[in-house]
Amino acid sequence: MENLLLHICCAGCLCAPLEELRKEGLHVHGYFYNPNIHPLLEFRRRLKAVRIFQESDPIKVNYCEEYGLSEYLDEVDYKGDNRCGDCYRLRLSVTARYAKDQGFDAFCSTLLFSEHQDHEQVKRIGCQVSEQVGIPFEYRDYRHLCDCSRKIASKKMLYKQSYCGCIFSEFERYKDTTRHVYEGWKIEKQ
Repeated sequence: MENLLLHICCAGCLCAPLEELRKEGLHVHGYFYNPNIHPLLEFRRRLKAVRIFQESDPIKVNYCEEYGLSEYLDEVDYKGDNRCGDCYRLRLSVTARYAKDQGFDAFCSTLLFSEHQDHEQVKRIGCQVSEQVGIPFEYRDYRHLCDCSRKIASKKMLYKQSYCGCIFSEFERYKDTTRHVYEGWKIEKQ
């Protein structure tokens, strides 16, 4: 049985893929490393959601619980066109090194299971990192499991985020909304 280190981006993307990887006979160990998730309260929500998931579906997970704002901003050219690629590389590189140092046979990421990520870019970077670090990257295209994962996450009442994770994706998600922060805002303006 192959020992696989699975980078976990969030609990919602973990649900169905974990079942599939186990069906393949893989021994899956999770790794929560996401310095991209901002702001701090969002980071804590996603971390807690993975812990809640563990209560209903036991999986060993190592957590990097440090809020990674500085690390993320140091490693990602957030003003350039490849911000997401830099973010993928950061998380996959750290995951691969951790997998190699801890004696895992291979690594993978739940980023591959999300229909909201640039799948081909994650795949390409995963393969590049694999060569650089010297540990196999287990590529999977499980995007067809997105709806199943969402249903499992809803059934387990897991937190479901509404943006990718970085502060820039949060801005892009909400910049055009017309919702007001305070419910009483319209009343006060009249």
